[in-house]
This record gives sequence, C-alpha cells and structure tokens, in this order.
Amino acid sequence: MKKNRTHGYRARIGYTVAAVTTEIYPIDWYRVVPKGVSLMMITLPLGNRSDSDLKKCYEISIESAQTMARAGADLVLLGGLPINVSKGKNSLEQLMSHLEIETGVRMSCSALAQANAFTKLGASKVCTIHPFLKDQNQRHERTIRDYFGLESTGVFAGGSNLLELGSLTPNSALQWGRDAISNHPNSDTLYFGCPHWTVVDAIEPLEKEFGVNVMTSLQAIAWESMRKTGIKDPVKGFGRLLREF
Repeated sequence: MKKNRTHGYRARIGYTVAAVTTEIYPIDWYRVVPKGVSLMMITLPLGNRSDSDLKKCYEISIESAQTMARAGADLVLLGGLPINVSKGKNSLEQLMSHLEIETGVRMSCSALAQANAFTKLGASKVCTIHPFLKDQNQRHERTIRDYFGLESTGVFAGGSNLLELGSLTPNSALQWGRDAISNHPNSDTLYFGCPHWTVVDAIEPLEKEFGVNVMTSLQAIAWESMRKTGIKDPVKGFGRLLREF
C-alpha cells in the first residue's frame, strides 16, 4: 500500500487514450481492477489513422509518459495499438526500456500487453471481432499475422464507428462473438479489438459457451498493468486471463 494516497493506494496506472470518446474505458476499468488501482488518462488525436496522425500521436505518447511519470504514476501504458506498432514490431520493447530509464517508472503499451496475453493464454488460431466497418478487416488480419505471429482464422466487423462506440449495448459483443465463432469454429481464441466499447460482459459467457479463450484489449491492458505493478489478485467474472494468470 502506498502511503498518503486516497486513490491508487495500491497502484496508479497512466494510460494514453487513442479514441474520439473515452466513455466506456474508465467505467469498465474500475469494474475489472480491484480497489486501490486507479487510472490517469491523456487523450491522443488519432483521427483517421493517417500516417501524419500516427506520427503526431506517437510523439504525444512519449510526452504523455513523461507527464504521467511526473504526476506520480507507478506504471505508464501507451494505448492505441496502431500507434504502438507504427515504428515496427522490434522497436517496442527497446522503446519501453528506454522510457523506463528516462521516466523512472515502469512502462508498457497496449501492443505488448495483448501480445503477452495471447502468449499466456496459449492462443494460436485467432478470430477477431471489432466494432468498425469491414474496410478495417485487412488491417486486423495483418496485425494478428504480422505483429502477433498468430494464425488469423477470420474477422468479424460490427459495422459501427468511433462516434457510436459508447452506445453499443453489452449484447452486441456477445452476439457478434457467437456469430464469429459459428463462422470460424476452428478458432481457439476470440479477440475483441478496441477497448472503448462494452465487451467485458461477453468474456465469461463466450468462454463457457464455446470452450475457447476470449481476450479483449481492455482486459489485457488491465491484466498487464496489474501484474507489472505487483498486483497478483485473481479477478473473477472477466475470463481466464484475469482469473488464472
């Protein structure tokens, strides 16, 4: 327990947010983590994911890590998987190590968190569900194949957009997950991309119903953040990753 802390007395986690709206993330974060783990956020202007947007967000991410370290974060996790991987797969761990030395706090990012989660779950054949239009499918397939080094068994697009993420019902993720695994039954893992829509309520039902791993962006980020700050509490109700590892 950290002395003289009303909030975050177990850990204060800094997170850079790559989303137009950030309504769902903090709500579900505090449902998933145990008491005493707090969240500080800085938003990034990701926009339409153009090269200039990615470059700008990357630079702001680095500045944000330094800001949150000065503000007392115990760990800073850089969000926005497209931003994370924009500099190439092999540079991420080196960048995190450099930032740890520079800021004096532990560092990670959403790409590494999800890679670590896939490894811990023993994922091999991954079906991706995302809330956006089908024009994003190829990007998700490339990420699974080229960054995570796993087999992409298929991609399910929900057909929504960045501005509507906060209005998607919990049942959307559950039904889309069922449709995805029905269409791609050889998958051993369902992966829900983007942490800014309500997904956490679908994790446990889908794991029980189909006997597969279910990994979501927010779940993996919360898991990585807790484990890297020494919090080993098993969290029930939100899938194997948080319960067993």
